[in-house]
Amino acid sequence: MDKELLAKSIFKLIGGKNNIESYTHCATRLRFKLKNEKKAQKAAIENLDGVMAVVIAGGQFQIIIGTQVPDVYEHLSKLVGDLADNNSSSTFGGNLLSKLFSIIAGIFTPLLPLLAGAGVLRGCLILSTQLGILNNSTSTYKILFTAADAVFYFLPVFLAFSAGKKFNVNPFISAVIGAALIDPNILGMIKNGNGTTVDFFGLPVMLMNYSSTVIPAILAVWFYSYIEKYLKKYIPEALQLVFLPIASFIIVVPITLLLFGPFGVYAGNFIASGINTLLTASGLITGALIGGIWNIFVVFGLQWAVNPIMINNIGTLGFDFIVPLTGAANFGQAGAAMGVYLKTKNKKTKTLAGSALLSIFFAGITEPTIYGISIPLKKPFIASIIGGAAGGAFMGAFHVKAIAFVFGGLTTLPAFIGETFIYYAIGLAICFIVSTIATMSMGFDEKSSENNTATKITLEKNLSIGSPLKGEIIKLSDVNDQTFATAVLGKGIAIKPVEGKIYAPVNGKISALFPTNHAIGILSDDGVEILIHIGINTVNLAGKYFKALVQENTLIKAGDPLIEFDLNAIKESGYDTTTIITISNTLSYNDVIPTQQTTVNVMDKVITIV
Repeated sequence: MDKELLAKSIFKLIGGKNNIESYTHCATRLRFKLKNEKKAQKAAIENLDGVMAVVIAGGQFQIIIGTQVPDVYEHLSKLVGDLADNNSSSTFGGNLLSKLFSIIAGIFTPLLPLLAGAGVLRGCLILSTQLGILNNSTSTYKILFTAADAVFYFLPVFLAFSAGKKFNVNPFISAVIGAALIDPNILGMIKNGNGTTVDFFGLPVMLMNYSSTVIPAILAVWFYSYIEKYLKKYIPEALQLVFLPIASFIIVVPITLLLFGPFGVYAGNFIASGINTLLTASGLITGALIGGIWNIFVVFGLQWAVNPIMINNIGTLGFDFIVPLTGAANFGQAGAAMGVYLKTKNKKTKTLAGSALLSIFFAGITEPTIYGISIPLKKPFIASIIGGAAGGAFMGAFHVKAIAFVFGGLTTLPAFIGETFIYYAIGLAICFIVSTIATMSMGFDEKSSENNTATKITLEKNLSIGSPLKGEIIKLSDVNDQTFATAVLGKGIAIKPVEGKIYAPVNGKISALFPTNHAIGILSDDGVEILIHIGINTVNLAGKYFKALVQENTLIKAGDPLIEFDLNAIKESGYDTTTIITISNTLSYNDVIPTQQTTVNVMDKVITIV
């Protein structure tokens, strides 16, 4: 995946900066709030190399990319500029659900690696004591445990810093506000446990132990985001360096201890108590329900509404019951991928299923399976729900616990070490086996899936595509770029150019013009989608040596000049100038046949579509 090219393509196809109200990313997807969703070219974005799917849910335009989304987001941020990390007005635009998901994803996503790493380390330490490798009374154990426990103990500080960035206020002042909640002076005043009361200028302050809590720090920084705006209006800019932090601390810390802190603790305890009550009343039913529907949550990106609950439980109680059930859902998808892998005779589908399976086993990421296999083939998704529910019911019945917030995979097994670990392992096996058997038993129609992806067009006569340049013909399979060589972006042909000019191969219009001018998309009057890509990895030239002679949506006639490029300069810069012409909607036709000529002139027939 060329992450920079992908970011530029998404930026262009989503309608550019003027159509973006706010944006962020979670573990696997870019999340946009757009001013006008109709301006975003959803189908074109889904066809980009590196995009698994596009989902519109919760008021967000979500582009699923996978675990490489942070790198794509980084390149995207350079294009979007001052909208990066979102300002508060854009963050809170739209409906309540959109606001909630944007806030939660923005705050918690940067912390997920910390929580997962610390949790797995904690599990490994517990396992080491059980195996007799370490003794928990030794200094070695205590030092390592400190490394694992620090993330959870100081969680209010990390959350406050992340929330400060999300709410577009000073993250360091935010961190100090979070740190005030767990300052030793506050903890030292707590004599009889949570609920100890002291006074602040005569007002009663109920002291709580806020270490490892989630909600209080977020509420405190949310309140601070309004206070900072107010203070900036009345404190002269020359004095803000000193007096803005002073005023913020004096106002926000006491009010947090008076109001937001106790409310956050009680709210978190109430939610945890409710979940525990459900699992106690009927762990089997609750486990089956969560294990079964979790993948539906993932499809629409709704899991972020539940993630803070799990993190809060682990931080305050030391364990959580929901995390294992999300692992059940993951292994339900893994079983679906395995069922497809064993049953399919299609090499491409088998390869996709195998790679998707490894993504779950080693990273706990299900999107490649969900959007690449389960949803397109339909029945495997049903099988994954059945498998997740079966294993989830087993885990729920035995009240399986997790000691860390992780994505369920084989590499995160230490996060479940404890008295219920064996039931977690058995539960995963049940999910995987049941889903695999269900997938193979129900079967799936790959041909139907392909037809649903693109309905075949019946042509009255064959269509011809002219050559957009003069040069030497090269087979697409011989191109030094696997994305093109394997026809992932459609069948076609390649040409080694002898001059630096691209001409329109058909009558139609410009459907896409890449910001770097090294690639152009054309929609012919006959409905053929053509991509012309000049050179290999020439996106790295950032537009240097390329000049576009047309704009997006320009109507064109066959033979019209489209792009000029400095052929010699590109060669001297060390780039392969092989130009690729592919039919992006290849699946819409019975076949795309390249010419057998070895050299061509401009407008010679190079591709026949039947």
